[in-house]
Amino acid sequence: MKHHFFHILENWYAHKDEGQWLLATIINTRGSAYRKAGAMMLFNDQGGQLGVVSGGCLESDLFHQARKCWMTGEARTVTYDMREEGDVAWRLGIGCGGEVTLLLQPVTAENHYLYLPQMLTQLKQHEPVTIYHQTGRGNARCEINPSVEHSDGFCHTISPPNTLMIMGGGVDALPLADMATRIGWRVFVNDERARYARPHDFAQASGCTELDAEALSNTVPYQQADAIIVMHHQVSLDAQAIRAISLQAPPRLKYLALLGPQHRTQRVLSEANVAVSELPLALQSPAGFDIGGDLPESIALSMLSQAHAAVHNKPYQINSLACQSFSA
Repeated sequence: MKHHFFHILENWYAHKDEGQWLLATIINTRGSAYRKAGAMMLFNDQGGQLGVVSGGCLESDLFHQARKCWMTGEARTVTYDMREEGDVAWRLGIGCGGEVTLLLQPVTAENHYLYLPQMLTQLKQHEPVTIYHQTGRGNARCEINPSVEHSDGFCHTISPPNTLMIMGGGVDALPLADMATRIGWRVFVNDERARYARPHDFAQASGCTELDAEALSNTVPYQQADAIIVMHHQVSLDAQAIRAISLQAPPRLKYLALLGPQHRTQRVLSEANVAVSELPLALQSPAGFDIGGDLPESIALSMLSQAHAAVHNKPYQINSLACQSFSA
């Protein structure tokens, strides 16, 4: 189960008219909480759920609260205070010690499904969606991309899932594609060589192509890439990829990596006739964090971790009770 709201909407859409549905949105947190404000999930009256708003500790009680909404047809808010011994959250054994307030809204054809289908369409176009929720009791109401600023209610933005372009479809690209897909990223794999980047090998990827680097740079998936990892294991193909990226980089690109040691990277740059300063952003070489692994799965984990940190503007930190956090 993927928990990005885009994937939740994809799963929900085909079943939106089957039974009753409810949208649960975290609208405020205080102190420690598993998910932050803006996290959303969907329930149905058959006990099904798509997504999570906690580590699994709130959902059973939320389903009970959802039944009240279905009975009245109205939205309501519910607060779980893990700091108070008398609160239901304490009785549920929740130990994170914070407070979470959620808005529960019935999703019906009469309220236009809270415009969830339109959100899905916009996210498919790789565009962020701003959502306004009217809070409090009464009829459930949402707006997407509101033209006026609301002083009441809750407003937040959902970004489309991250897109990873893997340039090089060898065996070691398989665990990378698999891991990225599992955490909800869209993954595209390209390799112009025969017997590489085959769709049946990368069954979970959003797409596989066999284009040269220049042709690839004109495609929609490439232009939507948040991260690119070049890993052909062939200097000439890596050079062509780096050259194409230097000439036409994706507008949202936040991570660029080249697999291999730095002396090989110098060969690739030389053959591409590209200086580091001509690249759209810093080239990560060697690719990935140094986590001490040498198997394809470990290397994939190190690269994806580094890409994830870069895309979300997070420095690499080590946190412990024994020492201060520091950036590597």
